[in-house]
Amino acid sequence: MSTTVMGEIAVTERPRVEAARGHRPTVTRRLAGRIGPALWPADRCVAELRWAALNLGLMVALAVFAVVGGDPSAGFGKAVLILTPVLVVVAALAWSPRATRIARNRVLRRLTSPVVVLAVMAAAGPPASETLALPAATPFIILALTYAALTPGFWPAFAIVVVASLAAVLGHLGSDGRILDAPAIEFIVRAVVVGLVALGIRVIDVGLRRERARSDRLASMRLDQVDQLEGLQRIVARFDGSRSVIEVIQDVVNDVAATFDIALISMYLPDGDGRLSMVGVAGYDHPFHVIQPGVGVIGNVAVTRTTRFVPDVLADPSYRAARADVRSEIAAPILHGDELLGIVNFEGTTDRPLGPGHVAVAEMLARSISGALRSARLDEERRDRLHSIELVMSVSRDIVADLDRQRVVASVVGVVSELLSADTVTLFSRDPDGVYRLEAGAGFPERAIGFPVTGREGMVGRCIDQATRIVGLQEATAWPAAYRAVRPGGNEPHAAMAVPILIVDEVTAVLFITRVGADRAFTDLECGIADLLTAQVAIALHNADLHAQVAESAVRDPLTGLLNRRYFDEAVETAFAAAARGATPLSLIVLDLDRFSDVNNQHGHSVGDAVLRRVGQAMLESVRTGDVVVRYGGEEFVIIAPGSGADDAVRLAERVRLAVATEARRPIEGFHVPLTISAGVASRLGDEADGRALFRAADSALLAAKRAGRDRVYSV
Repeated sequence: MSTTVMGEIAVTERPRVEAARGHRPTVTRRLAGRIGPALWPADRCVAELRWAALNLGLMVALAVFAVVGGDPSAGFGKAVLILTPVLVVVAALAWSPRATRIARNRVLRRLTSPVVVLAVMAAAGPPASETLALPAATPFIILALTYAALTPGFWPAFAIVVVASLAAVLGHLGSDGRILDAPAIEFIVRAVVVGLVALGIRVIDVGLRRERARSDRLASMRLDQVDQLEGLQRIVARFDGSRSVIEVIQDVVNDVAATFDIALISMYLPDGDGRLSMVGVAGYDHPFHVIQPGVGVIGNVAVTRTTRFVPDVLADPSYRAARADVRSEIAAPILHGDELLGIVNFEGTTDRPLGPGHVAVAEMLARSISGALRSARLDEERRDRLHSIELVMSVSRDIVADLDRQRVVASVVGVVSELLSADTVTLFSRDPDGVYRLEAGAGFPERAIGFPVTGREGMVGRCIDQATRIVGLQEATAWPAAYRAVRPGGNEPHAAMAVPILIVDEVTAVLFITRVGADRAFTDLECGIADLLTAQVAIALHNADLHAQVAESAVRDPLTGLLNRRYFDEAVETAFAAAARGATPLSLIVLDLDRFSDVNNQHGHSVGDAVLRRVGQAMLESVRTGDVVVRYGGEEFVIIAPGSGADDAVRLAERVRLAVATEARRPIEGFHVPLTISAGVASRLGDEADGRALFRAADSALLAAKRAGRDRVYSV
């Protein structure tokens, strides 16, 4: 609530408060409330007329009092006779219904004071010519001159008094030719004192009126500024978060153009490429949509961060014309601390020029919009942050629920590429040998998969060593030689970030993300997103690895490490179906250790277990890539050989038989154990019903090999 309103409430409520307290306004207060405005009205023109009447009334009263109580010959009777008619006329005019119109007449206003002074001088009479003795009513002239000092007619009235005084002195001196005598000097001194007093009153009155006028102007300016600020506040209130900043700015520009009558307005915000992009415009037909810093008035303001007013754009070499009739321009920076948030630009035409007042409007608008833009930007950042977190959590639920490592890694690479606008995303994982290799990625050719991390100097290496996020610039020379041939972006530096994936405080993988271009550094929000995502990735990878271990243990023989019968039952059918679809060869080799029970009986089960492990390893070293070795049970083994016909399978079985015989020459648990193995081979002919039928054929061949004397290969 404003002070004025508060004052009105106070005035209104005071009588109520006094009445509540049992008080009533006194007679004196009631009279003062009526007499004051009647004698000193707010209209100064009327007040001057009434002051003249009051001045004359005071003189008449003093003259009447002197006549009644003094010497009638002193001249006061004459004063009463002359001043009374003048008083009646002036009073009638001063309190008449037309007093305002009469008092505001410039001629009458200037004549009032001279008329009063002449009337008083006539009532007082001239001084004696011989002695310059002043009449008793002379003080009335001082009152009249004092009154005149407060009116526009002061100088004519003052001149009348000066001329009359000089005439009296000259008449006194010219009567007998004398120069200056004591009466003349005394008269002159009195006249000078009276004149100085009147001049002093005049100077004080003029000074007070000027100060009052100055105060009124300042108050008017403040009211104008308040109106401008209120207008700006209403305009800036559009930034309420309900719409995007870009949408609101155009409405703000339209409002400012209408409110402050500005011909051309435009607003620019920095874009991601370091330029200024126009986001709001009013009055232009062909505005500049993009401006480079340092180019034109707007570009210079973007560099200097200070407001610039160009009264004559035709004389400014940096001005760029958007319209032929533009003659002036004001550009004000929108700042938050040292950060440039945008530019407010006004341009004036020949018909609607700009002035210093518009500079204040531009700066006030820039200051007002600064907070709104900053707040709106923070709101957008919060929304982006919330959206990113929601997206990360949504993705996290999916990848954590997925127990397939390959799918998890592919999902992570895709999500990171989208969330962080990355040009390359790579996942380096630790293999069983402790070497970190490129497991998967986007932005690299397929041949890059499997590249190792060499040394600990690069960002990935430092991330592994320090177990913390590393953010920086990756120069082309910093990439290992193996990567340079497949690195995107040529020799241009990359903004890069390496984030560790920790499982039980150990770095099991590193997510390495890059963007081509040194000016595309990762923001704090993006780093936070990467940290949050990798924390979820660590859980997902750990779960996938545990699941793989459990699944592996379910199909692995714990003694030999070979796949077990449970795996074989499904694998043989899968291999058989694939061979049937592709019309490709498929062979099964069923193997059995000869007289293995004798080994257990003679050397114990510990040696027997060692024999099984040694035989299983010999088989793995003998088969081809793609062949599957299974411990079917006890001392019986099976080899699934996709793509192998009968002859190839027989040769493979012979290699295995010879490998086992070789192992027999090496001590096992300190014993020389005679080892031989028999094998039965069966190849798909096309008339088998399924994989089990093929297995039965190979098993029959094994039985034939046993019956033929063992330590041999038999094929059907």
